Amino acid sequence: MPKSSQLSNEEVSKILHLKLLCKTVKKISKLLNRSKSMIYRVLTRKTPYEPKLRSGRPRVTDIRSDRRIQRMDSSQKMSVPGIASASRL
Repeated sequence: MPKSSQLSNEEVSKILHLKLLCKTVKKISKLLNRSKSMIYRVLTRKTPYEPKLRSGRPRVTDIRSDRRIQRMDSSQKMSVPGIASASRL
């Protein structure tokens, strides 16, 4: 199972900094608990590292609406159709 799918900007800067300190790819991968292939990809990349946009269904509600729906559910014990009509979904 993979350790993680994406690197944060902080991890990329750590990788580049450790490489400037003449650390090997094997040591960098052990220090950061990442695969050697991911370290190689960061070091050989010609463009700056940016995480890929994830595909998927777009959100219907924002985070604020989610919190409001949770409050309505826990405090008023409304049904699902009642919550949907009250939140105009």
